Amino acid sequence: MPKQTLPQRLRAKQVAAENSIGLSTVWRYAKLGKLTPIRVTDGVTVFDRDEVNALFGCKTSSGEPR
Repeated sequence: MPKQTLPQRLRAKQVAAENSIGLSTVWRYAKLGKLTPIRVTDGVTVFDRDEVNALFGCKTSSGEPR
């Protein structure tokens, strides 16, 4: 079975769900500079998966541990 690739960008709700934190915490981390928000459109902001994983001590998007 082929290895599934994860999306490289995550919405704030996905960041919160995958890391068991509140949505407001995601935005607080962005405000504090711990996460860099990437504005796609007026209503859509995403976060880089590798940056999120680095912050929370998870694996990189390629599956390699940090």
